[in-house]
Amino acid sequence: MNFFSFHPNIQLRLALQFFTTFATSAVVPYLVIFFSTQVGAVVTGLMYIGVILSGIAGALIGGRRTDRVGRKRTILLCEGMISTGYFVAGISNLIVSLSPYANFLIFIVILFFTGMVGPAYAAVIIDASSKENRKAVYTFSYWLSNLGMAAGGLMGAVLFKNYSYELFIGISIVVFVSWIVTKFLLEDTYQSSTKASSSAPSEKSGIQQYKEILTNKRFVLFTVAGLFLLSLEESLTTYIGIKLDEEIPNSIPLLPFSQFFEVDGFQLIGLLKAENTILVVTISLVVASLLKRYQDNLLMLAGSFCYGLGYIVISYSSVPLVLIIAMFIATVGEVAHIPAKQAYVASLVPDDARGTYMAVYGLSFQFSGIVAAMFVMASAVLPAGVITSIFIMMVLTSLIIYFVLFQLEQEKTKQVKTIA
Repeated sequence: MNFFSFHPNIQLRLALQFFTTFATSAVVPYLVIFFSTQVGAVVTGLMYIGVILSGIAGALIGGRRTDRVGRKRTILLCEGMISTGYFVAGISNLIVSLSPYANFLIFIVILFFTGMVGPAYAAVIIDASSKENRKAVYTFSYWLSNLGMAAGGLMGAVLFKNYSYELFIGISIVVFVSWIVTKFLLEDTYQSSTKASSSAPSEKSGIQQYKEILTNKRFVLFTVAGLFLLSLEESLTTYIGIKLDEEIPNSIPLLPFSQFFEVDGFQLIGLLKAENTILVVTISLVVASLLKRYQDNLLMLAGSFCYGLGYIVISYSSVPLVLIIAMFIATVGEVAHIPAKQAYVASLVPDDARGTYMAVYGLSFQFSGIVAAMFVMASAVLPAGVITSIFIMMVLTSLIIYFVLFQLEQEKTKQVKTIA
């Protein structure tokens, strides 16, 4: 697993991914705080929904555009708009303070194009990778992404409150540099299917194309299974965070045998997130190296089980030591199964519709936030034990879906070998 053995497009995309993730992670996680201090929690909540819907619309449009006009042209359009948006937000607020609603409209545009560029980024990686090295590529991608988020999040925690507008300009510069590098160095190896065949998927209407994707049962089931698991992690800072904050309002010892360090529920959530991030950054490549001898199917099943088990325990327990151990188990499962899952989904995607398929798959990340928000609402009427039971059913459903898909794939492979 050597970074420099990857296709130049992959090396370029992963390097740019790190820097853009680093820059945006210094701002995006703190936007809720940015708006809530100006318009209050209720309006901020509505704005958050608007942002999610904007990203979903952008992803659906971006997936189709990626397959019609190519990856590079889509990336250049989106990064140009994202850079311009952040620059306008930064400069305008430094010169004359804009109203929160004007800022919201700017960020609706920014996050629309952020959603739009996602399928193009994903398609570049799939185009330039092979079945043999895809898991290694996604392992590096996952590690660099988390490293960028950790470093950017730390910078944002220090600077965002007092220098938010300067950070907007900083992101604009980083994304513009990414635009320049992409313009001159990225090779668009994909040939638009509109040039190849008049009956290609991209010639169909957008609605027809997405309807066809929904008839691909393997892909849809796989996406739903991923959505269920992602929703557990999203619940850490929503339902689980609220639960722990209510159950541990006052500081308690972190370890039962020591009074040296104490935490309350809010601090415990921060500690668990920090544990997850640090572990992902430090052990991802090591775990990938140790597990490379095992089949992806086994890694996905075992990793998803550990991932789900960890979050099930975290959703129920309020004992700090138990939560720390559970997060360790969940994180090991995370680093074991996510690169394998990304490689597997790439194998389900037709060559001439990669952008469109990855747009739909990417919606699982958007909808996982909505599912997590639904758990917050459900917690008002359901006891914690019932919600944990729902978590258990979601994990079991995901594991069953994975197992059935793998069994069907093995049977199909056996039939092909028999015919041959």
